[in-house]
Amino acid sequence: MLAQPIRIAPGREQNRRFLNAACIGLLLAYFLHFALPALRAGFGEDEMMNLYFYWFPGAFRSIRANFCFWSISYPQRPAGALYYLPLYYFFSLDPLPYRIVQISILAATIPIFFYLARLLSGSRTVAFLVTLAMCYHQELANLLFSGSFIYDVLCGFFYFAALTYYVRIREQGVALHAGQLAIFLALYLCALNSKEMAVSLPVIVFIYEVLKYPRIHDWKQFALRNWSVAVPALIAGLVTAIFIYAELNSAYSLAHLEAYRPVFSWHRFTLTNAHFINELLYDSASRIGRAVLFAWPVVFLYAFWRRDRLLQLMAFWVVITPLPLAFIPARGSAMLYIVLFGWAMIVARMLEEVIGLVGRVVRLSAPRTAMLRTLATAAVAVALAVFTQWQSHRFNRTRDLMNSGQKSLHVIQAFRSLNLQPAPGSAIFLKPETRFYQNPYYPTFVASLVWNDRSLRVYVAGQQQLTQEQIANMNYIISFNEFSAQLVRAAESNRS
Repeated sequence: MLAQPIRIAPGREQNRRFLNAACIGLLLAYFLHFALPALRAGFGEDEMMNLYFYWFPGAFRSIRANFCFWSISYPQRPAGALYYLPLYYFFSLDPLPYRIVQISILAATIPIFFYLARLLSGSRTVAFLVTLAMCYHQELANLLFSGSFIYDVLCGFFYFAALTYYVRIREQGVALHAGQLAIFLALYLCALNSKEMAVSLPVIVFIYEVLKYPRIHDWKQFALRNWSVAVPALIAGLVTAIFIYAELNSAYSLAHLEAYRPVFSWHRFTLTNAHFINELLYDSASRIGRAVLFAWPVVFLYAFWRRDRLLQLMAFWVVITPLPLAFIPARGSAMLYIVLFGWAMIVARMLEEVIGLVGRVVRLSAPRTAMLRTLATAAVAVALAVFTQWQSHRFNRTRDLMNSGQKSLHVIQAFRSLNLQPAPGSAIFLKPETRFYQNPYYPTFVASLVWNDRSLRVYVAGQQQLTQEQIANMNYIISFNEFSAQLVRAAESNRS
């Protein structure tokens, strides 16, 4: 069952808080073991594009978009502006502060995982194992080593913060008052503004509420007595419906792009979810994912047979949370962040039940059963940590992710080596010696951010239809490659 509020003696409460703090401290240390190398990561190519898309329209427009969820406009995913713009303002294009903040957000999510799992399960064993699984997964390494995945990081933080805040209040047996509802909705909007996969939260909240009342014989009485607890889910659902409508009908919608265009079919649903599961199991080519997918009914049947509301909620979780991604071309990696929590909760709860069953079979006393639970939890935790470390060395994706972030640092340094600050309003023509980047506008993004002047008009050879006369009238012509840049020509009026 979901945890019920229990009155605890002051001395015991102090011990409980100490143990919780010790668990969180250990989990944070484990997380930092994998996270600290990410401080050396640079900027990915997509990150230059992301930063440019908030920098160009300016802070006011980018921040205002966070409040206008009913109108998807430029820039998209506006919560990213709250991350990118302050860092750019204070630290320009130094990657270290960006990586520190990204790691810090992930670290701040760890106690939220622990507290949420503890609230839902009433078990420190489950909470510890779930949070350990959430700390690091090799297939989610992009969350740490790739700045362009900041949207997943922010979405996960606000999603779980909103759910934890909601569950904490409801587990006390009270409904949210107006101020608490406003905080819950604000956190949810931040999650929505970070990434579209947050749309599943109102459904999870609604199912959580339904499962609190498993035996309802008189729906009329239920509606009269409990309508107030449904208000947060209904309002959040209304916000979600407006958001989805705007997302699908906006000229700026990602759904217009081929890579994000949904295909609503059973085949796409099963294919994508099997892919998710295989990624979590470190084998994207296996058939395990499809086998587990068709075992979903077994999970539901077991959860309802056991009358375990935690397992019931998580059975719905692993079906519902992938839905925002289930009908678009296959995604994986960091996008599994929210999905992983549900599977981790299911496995941790079943492990706890197995440990309890062993204690009952061998007829251990309560103290010995507690000792068995502690030792078994420690053994499982160590095994998971060793396995994660082994998989990290086996795949060694972090090295590739680290190397991919160095290119932008080289290009930034190349433009800075010119010691040039173009005159306001200048037209600049960039001539790449070789095509070493994917996005054709990548040089425009980097050069604009290096010079930090929105009045500049930056063109890239081969991307715009320019006449020879227009090129001849450019104020600056710059030839460059990944490691160096050269001022080919500057108009006389621009020479220092």
